Amino acid sequence: MKRLVTNMIGCLASFTFGVAAFVFLDSIKHPVTNEQPQVNVSVRCHTDPLAEPPPSMMVAAPSASPRPEGLFGESPLVIVPHEVQLKSERLRYKINVRYPQIVGSEDLRIRQLNQRLKQIATKQYEWLLSPSKSDLRHYREKWPDVFNTVDIDYEVRSASNTLLSIYFVGYSYGIGAAHSVQYSFTMNYDLTLRKELELSEIFRPRSKYLEFISLYCVNRLSKQSDFMFKEALTPRAENFESWNLTSDGIRFNFDNCRVFSCASGEQTVVIPFADLKQLLNRQAVELLPDSLPA
Repeated sequence: MKRLVTNMIGCLASFTFGVAAFVFLDSIKHPVTNEQPQVNVSVRCHTDPLAEPPPSMMVAAPSASPRPEGLFGESPLVIVPHEVQLKSERLRYKINVRYPQIVGSEDLRIRQLNQRLKQIATKQYEWLLSPSKSDLRHYREKWPDVFNTVDIDYEVRSASNTLLSIYFVGYSYGIGAAHSVQYSFTMNYDLTLRKELELSEIFRPRSKYLEFISLYCVNRLSKQSDFMFKEALTPRAENFESWNLTSDGIRFNFDNCRVFSCASGEQTVVIPFADLKQLLNRQAVELLPDSLPA
């Protein structure tokens, strides 16, 4: 019995020594650093929004440090992405939304602008969050494995000390539809006046800017195809709701299926500031001093 105990103690000591030696040798090959993992500002949430999620469900997604997507001149302000991911098996939806937030200042106007950007993004998926009981029953009976979905992403088209122009693109699918729908919307924000800009606010009164824009877009897009839905390009404000101020001019966005067949995809037309200069009002000239030709 004593011999058995002695052998067991010897084996245990040998094993312990072997593990310690392996850890020591491995630490030489792979030294431990003091670097801490960086955490993305994006918050990913996979839970039912109608129920209060436990703290463990609200986690920051590990990744590289957030990459600034826009700079405001020489100021310390930068634009970083914020991402919301929501899914509910019970309520039959999936949401993947990405929208910009400005960091580097606690100024009230910046906080209000961030809140407005969040509001714009949130509005796109609110319809998914509260389906009726009859809708849910219909989903279970007809499409048991299908979800309502909304996917939103964005691009920074301009970011300066005076102007912020954001382009949002969305894809929405409702259960039972033949396919998803692509759409776009924008924000053009005057940081000096602290307000969102309407297209009409950058043109001179009675300048007939809609007629000019309509004719320009028709001439440009008609070069791509003889078959075109010209009604979508008539000089009405609703036809040119999706627009951005860029470094080159005003970019007009026409959603998929709007101008040509759906197979043609989204279309864009950029009208250079040089062609628009005589139509722009003083506010626009002051807002875009670096972009306008002399």
